[in-house]
Amino acid sequence: MADDQSEAVRADPALAWHYTNGPGLISILRSHTLWATSAAFLNDRHEVQLGGRLIAERAAARAAGQGRPELDERLRRISEDGLGPAASRFYILSASQLWDSLAMWRLYGGAQESYAIGLDTREPLAVLSGRPPGEDGPGPVPGLFLQRQSWAPVRYTPERQAELADTVLDGMDAQLAELRALGIDPGQVPDSAADREAAEPDPRDRFDTQLPAAVRDKMAALFEDMQQALLLIKHPGFIDERETRYSLILQAHPGFAEAARAEDAALNYRPTGYGIAPYLRLTGAAPGPAERTGSLTSTARALPVRAVAISPSPNGAVAADSVRRLLVASGYGEVPVLRSEIPFRG
Repeated sequence: MADDQSEAVRADPALAWHYTNGPGLISILRSHTLWATSAAFLNDRHEVQLGGRLIAERAAARAAGQGRPELDERLRRISEDGLGPAASRFYILSASQLWDSLAMWRLYGGAQESYAIGLDTREPLAVLSGRPPGEDGPGPVPGLFLQRQSWAPVRYTPERQAELADTVLDGMDAQLAELRALGIDPGQVPDSAADREAAEPDPRDRFDTQLPAAVRDKMAALFEDMQQALLLIKHPGFIDERETRYSLILQAHPGFAEAARAEDAALNYRPTGYGIAPYLRLTGAAPGPAERTGSLTSTARALPVRAVAISPSPNGAVAADSVRRLLVASGYGEVPVLRSEIPFRG
């Protein structure tokens, strides 16, 4: 039965494999948390700009001859001062589609053992607040925008990147058609800071316009989908990682003091080579229907761990047995532990 379970998880496309080292594995299992780091501190610091250029180029090509120059110009500037959240408001949890990747073992372990945690991508994750249990309240915090984007694979080749951009832009065209049916010309939405201030005196509105709430929500979805696409485009040199990402947007709107306090309580910080990086702690979600939007939680729950893989190791069965015992001691039960099929070379 154990061999059957191991074979099943090896072949399960619904698993994302989060690579880490020994201290990381212990911390993740003991605390029931994973870290989603601000997109402004990604390893490839230029990937958001790469995605932005591609989206702008594809949008410009589609807009040519369609009489929407204002919207085309807006798309060109979206990553700089557009209407959606900035890249720093996106938080990314990275994993690989591969459970036994030599490139990833070398990256995370070097000459020591490293591990890959198989996460069930069908199960939601929650943002863990730093507030004491019970202080967050039963529902969303007014003025705090929190949205989760489901796991999605990173695109490395020009063909896959263009396909992603076109998919997003196809959805955008459909949403624009709905807006025009409501009598709204998206290309005429106030754009400059002065225009936005004149159009809407209340800075708490997400897009600072006088549009009806239903229209603002449609435009929010449009730009959020585009922003996520920027984070799923990466240089072909990283293709061996076969990365997949779980992303979130967290942003407190100006004028909401409680939202600002809630955002501060959710944020954590760690040193990186690029500076002090903000990150969110993700934990298992409470039972119930999964939602893209939602509130924070102050209770850590078990993560959707379905397996753990071990890098090429000279310790063999002994190393696997200690990981099994750690899983049981951390409350995860009899989770399959896989040993790398790559030959060990000490």
